[in-house]
Parts: sequence; structure tokens; C-alpha cells
Amino acid sequence: MYKEKFLSTLQQKLVYESVTPSHLGFKYAISEMHIIHNLIMSLDLSKFSTKNSDEFKQSLDESTSELVNTLSAEERTWGTARTAINFYLREALYNRYLSEVNDLFLSEHFFETPINDTSVLTLRRQKNGSTLPEWSGLSLFTPEQSDTYQNFAADLAKDLGVSRVHLELFLWPGWKS
Repeated sequence: MYKEKFLSTLQQKLVYESVTPSHLGFKYAISEMHIIHNLIMSLDLSKFSTKNSDEFKQSLDESTSELVNTLSAEERTWGTARTAINFYLREALYNRYLSEVNDLFLSEHFFETPINDTSVLTLRRQKNGSTLPEWSGLSLFTPEQSDTYQNFAADLAKDLGVSRVHLELFLWPGWKS
């Protein structure tokens, strides 16, 4: 019982710390953030534990769609949902307890880099980054644009010798790598 309560509380804390209005562009009302947090807290992290990239992508796509359908009509955007989930998944991967109990290490190399204003700016500054699609914000971000950004991020991460989920550690503006 203690372990379940501990993990549940840890997951809740991590959701609130990893999915913030600043990550999503500062425009979300408290009620929308509450909806986003509640849906993400209900995710079964173990469904992201797989050695199969198609299974991982399917779980990520299903979770994204579920969150999109939970948001209010004016905030119902694919980009917001995907970014919120990716920020949370990355932090869950980095958390020893949640990562170990859910075997997230199995799929680490499938995790996406969270895309938002800051990461787009950083990616566009890289060699050939000017070829990336124009950025109009999360509310207009599409799955097709995401694929382009994620493929670019994967190539960049490969050159750095890391999984793309870790790119922020190497490319954050002002940080020395």
C-alpha cells in the first residue's frame, strides 16, 4: 500500500512540475491546466515501456488524442496535448522510481523531444535548422510538422550520441555542452 501511494503521489508531483503554463506558452487558464494535469496523471506509464517503436508511437498517439478530446473546444489542439505529454514522459524517464517501476528505459530511444517555443528556436539555430517548418505556436502545430521536427531532432541527437529526449540538456540556450 505504501509503495502504491508513494508512486501515485510522486507521479502527481511530477505532472505539476513538468507540465507548466510556461511549457505550453503561458496561455492556459487554471481550469485547462487542471484538465491537462488530471488526464496526464491518469496515464499508465507502463504502456510506454516497449522495445517496439510502433507500439510506443501508438501509445503516444492514443494518449495525445485522449488529451485533445478532453480539452475545451477553444483549447483543443494537438500540439498542446503532445507537448504536455512529452514533457511529462521525459521527466518520468528521469525519475528513478517511476522509470524503474515502469521499465521506461526500454523505450528511452523512442521518446520525443518536447517541442515548444524554446526548443523550436534552439533547433532552428542548428545547422540546416532553417529548413524546419515555420513555427506558429503550439495551437497550430500539426502531427506532420511534429514528425519533421522529431526527425530533425533524432538526427541531431544521433550526431551528439544521445537519445533525442535528452537534446535539451545539450542545446538549451546559454548552456555549454
